[in-house]
Amino acid sequence: MTRIAYALAAALALSAPAAAQHLRVGMFEDFDIADPAQSRTFAGHQILTAICDKLLDLRPDLTVIGSMAESHEWVDGSRGLLLRLRRGVTFQDGTPFDAEAVRANIERQMTLQGSFRRGEMPDVTGASVMDSHTVRIDLRQPFVPLLSILVTRGGMMISPREIAAGRDFARNPVCSGPFRLTERVALDRTVVERWPGHWNAANVHIQRITFRPMPDGNVRLANLRGGALELMERVSPTDLETIRRAPGLQLASAVELGHNFIRFNIANGAGAQGAFARDARLREAFELSLDRQALNQVVFNSAFIPGNQWVNPGSPFYARELPIPTRDVPRARRLLAEAGQPNPSLRLVVPNAAELVQAAEVVQAMVRDAGIDLRIQAMEIGAAVRAQVQGDFEGFLGFWGGRSDPDGNVAFHIGCEGPNNDGRYCNADVERALAAARATADVAERAAHYAAAARIVLAERPYVFLWHRRNYWAHTDRLTGFVPYPDGIFRWAGMRLRER
Repeated sequence: MTRIAYALAAALALSAPAAAQHLRVGMFEDFDIADPAQSRTFAGHQILTAICDKLLDLRPDLTVIGSMAESHEWVDGSRGLLLRLRRGVTFQDGTPFDAEAVRANIERQMTLQGSFRRGEMPDVTGASVMDSHTVRIDLRQPFVPLLSILVTRGGMMISPREIAAGRDFARNPVCSGPFRLTERVALDRTVVERWPGHWNAANVHIQRITFRPMPDGNVRLANLRGGALELMERVSPTDLETIRRAPGLQLASAVELGHNFIRFNIANGAGAQGAFARDARLREAFELSLDRQALNQVVFNSAFIPGNQWVNPGSPFYARELPIPTRDVPRARRLLAEAGQPNPSLRLVVPNAAELVQAAEVVQAMVRDAGIDLRIQAMEIGAAVRAQVQGDFEGFLGFWGGRSDPDGNVAFHIGCEGPNNDGRYCNADVERALAAARATADVAERAAHYAAAARIVLAERPYVFLWHRRNYWAHTDRLTGFVPYPDGIFRWAGMRLRER
């Protein structure tokens, strides 16, 4: 088959009517890596949820519930988490799921080179097998956010047989989820097929899911309206009314747990050599040149929530004594002059999603009023992630899907050993405040510790937090059983496609 003929066949296949129970999903970004220990993108989390079951899960109200573990219990003064495991569960290679499997997975997450889960669970020392279906996760000190990790990739389990064999799971994980990975074409599609051996297979009706990365929201919507998709994530606020009026389409929404931000490279490689890394006055001037309300209005039709912290203003952990700063361009100019940098430049890496690029352009115009030359470098998401890790950025406009516990929104990014701290900011007083917040379940005490951390972080500005999304999904009315969650993650059980 010639290249042209192949391309034509592929296009026709995409535009053809979907087969029964074949769900095609338009994604904001591409899948990064299939190993749950090493994945870090939001799309990676989404797709891995289909392939790899988790120990625990969430209800839409963020209550922690059982999944592969039927129950959980804090023991030994919260220095241990006891998990009682579901019986009769197997991995996709036939290996039984038991306490030894959990122990092997926790050990792998803690020791694997390149594991991002290790940084998410800094106080986990290992796991102890109590009996065949009871396991204890051991902690050096109380770590309340652990539950919020086990409902995400930290709780995803891989076959211990495959772990022992030393398999590379980057392309082909062997898990116990409701679907198996069958095809992966970078920047084009990821395909998973229903696995009939799943413990909850009776409630999984979709036979095949094709995930299509489409960074441009207009392209995702056009494919949904044209019948090439049944579900799309991250609907642009400018398209909400179009979808509401469109016959055969439905809209769902939930306020996300995370945030959108600009990260400054403080101490990570070559990108940390610029003026913004050295002088907090420049970062303050940058923030004072921003108008978050105007940014929200221009780019998002005022559909999102402006914010200046790692949780949104409606959270009990939001420090209300530190409100969003008012735009003050004259003060911004004075700060730049005091720093001896009246016209500094900043290279901003931006994932090539249309709404992020547009937001970057609005920010560019705002900071220009203060004399800051913002140079936008749009990159494919995988390349953008690599640039962060390698320190090849001065500033980065990104987003974090969030965690059900606030620790995952701050310690991952600002903690000295945080797995996503690509700017390498580190402050000992912030570390102490975060450690104190992790050690107590009392909401008021935790809020006070987070406020102490916020006072330092918002003064030093290794990050400038910008907005909190209201996540919107659109889908054909053929799709039933779709439930929006604040964490933005799909739950596949109960979804079904009605016949036309």
